[in-house]
Amino acid sequence: MSSAPGPVSRSRRDAVGASSVAAASLWSAAVTYLVMSIAAWVLPKPETTVLLTFLSALFAVYGVLSGVALETTRSVAAAMRDEQAAGPALGQVAAVVAGCSAVVVAALTPFWRERVLHGSDGLLVVALVVAVVAYSVHSVVVGATSGHTWWHQTALVIAGEATLRLLVTVAVVLASATVVGMGVASALGAFAWLVLAARPGRVRDALRLHADVPASVLGRRIAASLVGQGAGAVLVVGFPILLASSTGRAEYAGAAPLLLAIQLTRAPVLLPLNALQGVAVSHLVRAGSGLARLLARLVALVVGVATVGAVLAWLVGPWLLSLLFGAGYDVDGSVLALLTLAAGGTAALTLTGACAQALAAYGWYVAGWLVALLACVALLQVPGSLEVRTCLALGLAPLAGLAVHVLGLERIRRSGRVARPEAVDA
Repeated sequence: MSSAPGPVSRSRRDAVGASSVAAASLWSAAVTYLVMSIAAWVLPKPETTVLLTFLSALFAVYGVLSGVALETTRSVAAAMRDEQAAGPALGQVAAVVAGCSAVVVAALTPFWRERVLHGSDGLLVVALVVAVVAYSVHSVVVGATSGHTWWHQTALVIAGEATLRLLVTVAVVLASATVVGMGVASALGAFAWLVLAARPGRVRDALRLHADVPASVLGRRIAASLVGQGAGAVLVVGFPILLASSTGRAEYAGAAPLLLAIQLTRAPVLLPLNALQGVAVSHLVRAGSGLARLLARLVALVVGVATVGAVLAWLVGPWLLSLLFGAGYDVDGSVLALLTLAAGGTAALTLTGACAQALAAYGWYVAGWLVALLACVALLQVPGSLEVRTCLALGLAPLAGLAVHVLGLERIRRSGRVARPEAVDA
């Protein structure tokens, strides 16, 4: 006679699952480093700047779509908890999101090509649109498997995207290293879910799961999640988009060392954290009154890691940057230290946003990220060098958004509405 898994066995399973997702996320971060390093070694510096800016735009759009993954996680977890799935099948949700996202990204073609990529090959914009379609489904699959606690499949999809991205990049470089070829190679990684869904299994089954609420309610919640994640994605991985659009072409052409420094200092904390948001939301939906205590511990951990990282960045960062990317990629240690501290602030903002998401407090969630984004845009207008404007924007803007999230979460705590997230929904 079998019995349902008890709290201990479930906790152990969740811990193992979270570890597998973390490992897949770290692999994704490592692949990002490898691709950037390869670009720095095989492309001239101006072309490296173009490719890094394209990758920034690509991953920023992916970051926006991670809002779909987070809301899908919440929806599936809630459906499992309440044993009620009144919403549409997730395959239908994925199709609608893919279509809408492709239209929006394609409509922004003049912005991508002229303001962000500074007139580069239009094939990069085509690659961006195609990648958005594939990654929309990727986001739904990751969200569904996380919400259902199918952690192995979540990790498999995340690692699959990174692995395919790396393999195609290496193949392109061996054939002929060009900006367009390497950009398309990174975009093709978004189709990894299709390979995994080609055979029967949980990856395919994830698209057959149903949401917990009707399509109209789910649509509003996804829209709010997309706005919040969109603002966050620009700060976390899409910052070069803002920098490129607020800097002259001649000055920005030499920005490759600073762009690589931003990635070097942010990826170790933010890429795994972003991928693990699904795990966090899945747990927080069930956490109830223990949420505030858990959040405080996580933020303290992030601050500690960022502080230690800043010291290391000051001491060994310039040497590591030259080792990874070659001669000519020099950034002062003090700049690297400030960028690392700034990454800690963004990570803290990401955690408070995940808590608001888990509580379905969409108004506060969106407000925090939008305030941070507006502050970042404003700080980039301050006169000064690229390094000064970057450190100001990335360092101070997340703190403004963090204050908004903390205010909202404190009001929710005082109202006593933590135990049932649905009651907080605006």
